[in-house]
Amino acid sequence: MKRILILLSVFLLALNGIAQDKAKYSENDVKQFYRTIQGDYTGQISDSTMLSIHFTPIWESEQDPFRWFYLEATEQKTNRVVTQKVLEIIPLTDISFQIVVHNLKSPQAFVGKWSNRNFFDGYNTGILKGKKKFTFLKTKDFEYQTSWYKRKSFDCFPSGDRIHFKFSQEDERLYIKRVPSKSSHIIGYTFFKALTD
Repeated sequence: MKRILILLSVFLLALNGIAQDKAKYSENDVKQFYRTIQGDYTGQISDSTMLSIHFTPIWESEQDPFRWFYLEATEQKTNRVVTQKVLEIIPLTDISFQIVVHNLKSPQAFVGKWSNRNFFDGYNTGILKGKKKFTFLKTKDFEYQTSWYKRKSFDCFPSGDRIHFKFSQEDERLYIKRVPSKSSHIIGYTFFKALTD
């Protein structure tokens, strides 16, 4: 009996150690995530389709400086905009934050406006409609990812697919995994951030 209690104590101590080693999410993380994800990304979606994605900070203020992004994705060959969203970053716990994905009531009015981040200062959250929520976990320093999500639709992804997002700040890449509906085959996409001078 004594031996069992000793083994149980060692096991509980080991578990406690693992819990303490878990990466913690802090206010500095949201600032770092906010500062590093902004920019331009490119990625191959299929043999014939390359996408450009722009993450632009908007509605920056002293009271709430690290909260809002405008996202626009464009098919490179046709220069056709395939999605426009406003992202809202909300800290949740010591290891997680939520990204609320808002649609725009009149998306055409904002096409290409990512190049002028001050353009959005003339608007407020009244331009938004609907929302979807994704919870990002800090899995290690400089890396955040969602769990798998089954979405009825996510613009450029077919209805019913399961989607998983990961953003790595170390190599400044956005990774997306997709499992098509009624399939177990994982399709991966990597979006590379454009280098800045």
